[in-house]
Amino acid sequence: MKLKSRVVDALIGLGVAMVSMPVAVVLTILLVPFWSWIESVSGIESLGHSGPSEWCYLIIYLLVVIICGWLWSLLKTK
Repeated sequence: MKLKSRVVDALIGLGVAMVSMPVAVVLTILLVPFWSWIESVSGIESLGHSGPSEWCYLIIYLLVVIICGWLWSLLKTK
């Protein structure tokens, strides 16, 4: 693999990580009923007075990055 293609791959990966942030924030807020259900079923605090807990944002961010990375790898192999 050439250095140029590695740099391009790293920049695309960084771009995916950056674009995933606002998407994850919106999805986390839209999933407030789900977080409320998680809290009532498990007892783990998911919602505070100012919205979802930090771990909720982190979980959704990681899922978005994983799914986008998976889709990118599928497109790259074609």
